[in-house]
Amino acid sequence: MPIVKSEAFVLKSFRYGETSKIVILFTKNFGKINAIVKGARNFRSRVCGTLETMNYIETVIYFKENRDLQIISAAEYKKSFPVILGNIDKLELSFRIIEMINKSMIQNEKSIPVFDLIKSTLEELEITEYNLLNNFLKFQINIIDLMGLSPEISLLKKKTNETFFDNNELNLNSEQIEIIDIFQKNNLTDIEKFNVDADKIKLIVDCYEKYLLNHTQGSNFYISKKIFREIN
Repeated sequence: MPIVKSEAFVLKSFRYGETSKIVILFTKNFGKINAIVKGARNFRSRVCGTLETMNYIETVIYFKENRDLQIISAAEYKKSFPVILGNIDKLELSFRIIEMINKSMIQNEKSIPVFDLIKSTLEELEITEYNLLNNFLKFQINIIDLMGLSPEISLLKKKTNETFFDNNELNLNSEQIEIIDIFQKNNLTDIEKFNVDADKIKLIVDCYEKYLLNHTQGSNFYISKKIFREIN
């Protein structure tokens, strides 16, 4: 059984037995995997507190292909995001990103571009001070593109019915399509300076969210969004 190392984001964790944890990780080298961490809830454990949702870690795994549950022997923080953790709006968007990845990515499908997208988005969200939804919408557009589901904007502009697809999955008007075109053509740093009414961005975000949910089996809403709405 090979021992491997990989950077990873913790997508979800929950208790198992008296002291252990089951975690869902999105790793850089192996994609999305399930793993058990024995003794993780023991306060003396070296990984205690490390394997919480959204944490960016370096982990050591006893890895075996085609096994449903891998074994983690060690984990440590790779990088923390203290500003995000101290800002409720940034924290909500970060948890929505993590949940989106958890519900959208296929088990064991490696994607370094997706991993790098999560990392760069959270790093930018950590330092940006305004237009937070722009950051989130840019992430949605990019992840849909990496999943091979992105429509061709130049063709959409020619449509007279002002919808993305004939089956009306993404029902956006011409103004919204122009905004998406700008987001696609510019990097995240420039997009954060793009001042558009926040309500207009939110409507597009909601449309993309519904679209992703339509392509996610067994789910019709994002739990993190619901929880933060109740908190606020």
